[in-house]
Amino acid sequence: MKLLYAGISLISIAAVGLVFAVVMEIATAEPVYYSVMKVAAGFFGVGGPILGWGIARRSSGKGKWREE
Repeated sequence: MKLLYAGISLISIAAVGLVFAVVMEIATAEPVYYSVMKVAAGFFGVGGPILGWGIARRSSGKGKWREE
């Protein structure tokens, strides 16, 4: 479950970061927010596989929530 929550939180942070970067780039027309977009894309790149790994562990029965 920890992997699942970690993946969801990283993807959520990335989504908020992208929205922030796009809004601020439109409002100020400064290219400095491209670096924020790159960092947010990195969070998506790390959060996606972690989320997939958490879902795979949960569906395979290796998680703590299933009875053995």
